[in-house]
Amino acid sequence: MTTQTITDKGTDHSRKRLRELIAGLYDPEMQTRFSSACALGTFARDNPALVKQVWNRIFYAFDDTMSCWGASEGLGEIARNLPDMRGKILALLRKFQNDEASCQGFIWAVCRIGQADRELVKAFIPDLISRLDGYSACMLGQSIWALGELRVSGAATRIRHFLNDPRETWIYENDEVLKKTLGQISAEALQKLPPGQSASQ
Repeated sequence: MTTQTITDKGTDHSRKRLRELIAGLYDPEMQTRFSSACALGTFARDNPALVKQVWNRIFYAFDDTMSCWGASEGLGEIARNLPDMRGKILALLRKFQNDEASCQGFIWAVCRIGQADRELVKAFIPDLISRLDGYSACMLGQSIWALGELRVSGAATRIRHFLNDPRETWIYENDEVLKKTLGQISAEALQKLPPGQSASQ
């Protein structure tokens, strides 16, 4: 067996794995979509050349936002792990911010990219804060979580309004999907803000 044959077999296996991960983003279960997105990020980090080579096909696989609920999450994890693609992917993520099926994933994706490069997501922060007005519990919960993760001290007063909110929702965190009350999410977010901000603002 030649070196080229071994390489081709490895590439075929990697392409198959990539297709499997993208398929997982279409799953109706939130946990499956989350796991597939995280795995896609790891795959991108380990196989950057392949992901860039087939980028157009990946993008078109995500282009129908209503049939691919996990598109935002997948794109976010690719961007988190491939720094030179962050700007391009953030521009693409804008199309998901008002899509009902994808906006929770959009919030998580922007936050995950921001954890790696805060400067790149500064323009998205006003949108995150505005989502504290009249949105569903899942949007509120994900937005509060993201504002805490990004240490947005200017949101402290708004977040405090939800400290006693008993509504429960499923949210994406960094490593898992959890069900919490808005009050719990708010308390945890305030603890992440710079010292003095959670109490004084």
